[in-house]
Amino acid sequence: MLRLLGIGVLGILLWQVDAPDLTRLLRQAQWSIVAVAFFLNIPHILLKSQRWLLLLRAQGIRYRWVSAYLVYYSSIFVGLLTPGRLGEFIKALHVSKDCNVSTKRAFTSVLVDRLFDLYALAVVGGLALVALGSLDAKALTFSLLGIAVALLFPPALVWNRASFVAAQRRGARLGKLGRALLGEDGWATEVHRGLRELSITSILVALLFTIVAYTIFYVQTFLLALSLNLDASLPVISFAVALGSLVTLLPVSISGLGTREAAVVAYLGSSGVSAEAALGFSLLVFAVFYLGGAIIGSVAWMIKPAQWGKAKRIRIAQIREIANLPDMGHNDPRSAADSLLRDHDHAP
Repeated sequence: MLRLLGIGVLGILLWQVDAPDLTRLLRQAQWSIVAVAFFLNIPHILLKSQRWLLLLRAQGIRYRWVSAYLVYYSSIFVGLLTPGRLGEFIKALHVSKDCNVSTKRAFTSVLVDRLFDLYALAVVGGLALVALGSLDAKALTFSLLGIAVALLFPPALVWNRASFVAAQRRGARLGKLGRALLGEDGWATEVHRGLRELSITSILVALLFTIVAYTIFYVQTFLLALSLNLDASLPVISFAVALGSLVTLLPVSISGLGTREAAVVAYLGSSGVSAEAALGFSLLVFAVFYLGGAIIGSVAWMIKPAQWGKAKRIRIAQIREIANLPDMGHNDPRSAADSLLRDHDHAP
């Protein structure tokens, strides 16, 4: 129900704007420019998939670039159809199956890959607040520092060997939950190992891929603005989209609908863009990046679907390693594993 909040916000925005004006604006859009923006999705996602591939190789995981590209697009398709960020887990599932590595190890590269996107949006979003001038210099400095610390501290804590060993000692006191997270084969332990495998060179190259990919992304958004004849510069459009993308991280909407539009309308409104034009632009962003990406992603999914049967066998093999399973009322760990396997076999 919480995710319907964003849809409600979108409904309020549509009720407040001049609907005939919004419809006329979209009808008069230069669709040839929209088409160019749509097809720029191809190099945009290609660069992101190559960044992910680089992170995988830094971990010693060899994956074909074509497979990485198809899986990256498939994750967009699955992400649109499912709640949360399930599409990201599809990438880990594919790597786990194709490269015969644990899902935990495969997920490390997915997590780091998403962190690059989050940091890129946070930087541009911070610049958006600077440009808006809504905060005085002191408040803005402390806000940006707070955001930087909040974003960098968790991965730095996990990466640092001494701090992670200390966390493992504390985690041992948490019983089975602590072992599942911080044990020898725990999720956090696998992320720690994956982060330690990344070299400075691989991080810098991944950063370069991120910069180029987001340059294309913001050029795409500016093309959408041009198609509607919006009177706004490239930086203003980029700032509005970055803030809109950041608020979509809140779990109060479906694919960011409503929350993104509210942020974009508010920011562009401060630059003199009408609510109708700003809302039409934001809806075009959704159509090109979310619906457009999902259309291409559906084709990628048909070419390389997730092999659920093989994934099931991988999951069964992991369940056999019963050491970190929660207590299910069985004295014998093997009987606990058998119980889980029965539940797994009858799951929809």
